[in-house]
Amino acid sequence: MNTGVIASRYAAALLQYATSCGADRDLYDMMKRISACFSEIPDLERSFCNRIISNEDRKALFLDLFPGAPEKSLKVLSVFLDLLLRQRREYIVRSVSLGYVDKYRLQQGITYSVLTTVVPVDDSTAERIKSFLDPVNPQKVELELKQDAGLIGGFSLRVGMKVWDASLLARLREVRKAYGLKDIY
Repeated sequence: MNTGVIASRYAAALLQYATSCGADRDLYDMMKRISACFSEIPDLERSFCNRIISNEDRKALFLDLFPGAPEKSLKVLSVFLDLLLRQRREYIVRSVSLGYVDKYRLQQGITYSVLTTVVPVDDSTAERIKSFLDPVNPQKVELELKQDAGLIGGFSLRVGMKVWDASLLARLREVRKAYGLKDIY
């Protein structure tokens, strides 16, 4: 069976279980943090999948990330990790966390977007962008702010699969391409 299908089913079941326990919002934040950890810690998957390490120690890799989390949310996460370990499906934890985040956003009608600029964006500008993206429910827009000096100037805004690139770097690439010049960026 396809790993993506399996992970999607686990994510859907986890969302349903977390919702029934009233822990879906907390678990959403936890799953975002868990998926980010896989990018930040290259050996995390190898450690979690290492069956030489006890199940309790492997579970602690994730549970210890949330020292102040509500008890019911930690319980839901613990039960879920126990299930993965018991079914020997440790290798899909990252895919399940990403799937959970996507399914939660879909269920709650959350629009996820990423704004990349050269300089930091103040709160009022971020709120105006949220209002632009969803004038009716700007609180349903989750705007991640990133900085990238490589843009030189301007911004790049990604909403779902759409990207608006109004950066100076993009304009320079267009000019180079139009004149057949080699792109050095």
